Amino acid sequence: MPAVVRVEKLTKHYFLESVVVRALRGVSLTVEKGEFVALMGPSGSGKSTLLNVLGCLDRPTDGRYVLGNDDVSRMDDDHLSEIRSRYLGFIFQSYNLLPQYTVVENIEVPLLYQGCRINDKTTKRCIQLAQLVGLGDRLDHRPMQLSGGQQQRVAIARALVNDPQVILADEPTGNLDSKTSDEIMQMLIRLNDAGKTIIMVTHENDIAAWAKRVIRMRDGMIESDELNERPKVAQESVTAAFSENLHSLLSEAIQ
Repeated sequence: MPAVVRVEKLTKHYFLESVVVRALRGVSLTVEKGEFVALMGPSGSGKSTLLNVLGCLDRPTDGRYVLGNDDVSRMDDDHLSEIRSRYLGFIFQSYNLLPQYTVVENIEVPLLYQGCRINDKTTKRCIQLAQLVGLGDRLDHRPMQLSGGQQQRVAIARALVNDPQVILADEPTGNLDSKTSDEIMQMLIRLNDAGKTIIMVTHENDIAAWAKRVIRMRDGMIESDELNERPKVAQESVTAAFSENLHSLLSEAIQ
């Protein structure tokens, strides 16, 4: 499979008054299309910094980062913003939904950043995505009217709306109970089975157990990088239909 993410000797330094914090120290890794990678490590290990760089939310101090065919290491803010809106989908621990927007309107947000006009075609895609993640009866609800699990489902649909090359998930189950966490991870597995590349930060071993590859970090460096020989799997009865529906509704480009 082709590489969708490639970083070479990546460093990231933060300057706090007279102190230099070396958050990343020469990280190199490749993620191929269709992988599901869990980034793990203790607080201060560099995993969140690495995810921010991979998400074009921060620039490396040195090193190279190639996303797809684009070297984004030295892009300016405008180009990074365009890369984020077109090629990346984000899922956050705290959901990051806009409280005044409905479910459908929150899913539309990445399209607005991409410069798309909101019309019947875009709204139809957002409604279909809401239905795909099990929120067909919550289309006009606002975040405060939803449970944590439902809010994270909105965030997953929002991450999918621009058909990203890579989905970046930062502690996606961190605010959820174990049952809801399991439901969200089953959904991420279905997305991965449908061909989506997922890079997820987590500190929980039972959540990392869903990933096909586990990278452990410490002190800004990769400590280990191992394949998960027996990752948890989603319920097979719904996976095929989910994949087919996802490909169908994302097959038509939105301008």
